[in-house]
Amino acid sequence: MSNRFEIQQELTDTQGDLNRLCQKEARQCRPTKSNSGTVTIEPRYGKEMNALREKCGQLRMILDAMEASED
Repeated sequence: MSNRFEIQQELTDTQGDLNRLCQKEARQCRPTKSNSGTVTIEPRYGKEMNALREKCGQLRMILDAMEASED
């Protein structure tokens, strides 16, 4: 089982990966206009970003559980 420091480091790394992917998505954004003038942004990295968000959530839950067990 990983210790708290390793889990915190993994969370930091995963959040960094997510931030970089979000920035990449924003830079490569190609809005498309419809006839009504509405701009639609089509995500390119949605699945990867969702997977990273889910991993961050799981790591936070593990850290919260570890903290609760120490009390």
